[in-house]
Amino acid sequence: MLEKLKRRFDKRRLVLIAALALVALYVGWRTGAFETQPEQKPCVAGRNEIKDSSGKVVQVTRTTCFEDKAG
Repeated sequence: MLEKLKRRFDKRRLVLIAALALVALYVGWRTGAFETQPEQKPCVAGRNEIKDSSGKVVQVTRTTCFEDKAG
């Protein structure tokens, strides 16, 4: 059985598989496929009212957006 595996995965095939894996990694890296930070949603300033079933306002939340001056 070991001889069968040796014949199936000779050195040329292993080098070819490793080269294809390296090319796939390089292409993924250059195209940004490994980015870990998701894009942030834009901030929407405003007021949000939460009402109960009778229509009475039970909670008010306000959102204030600030410009990021780190750039």
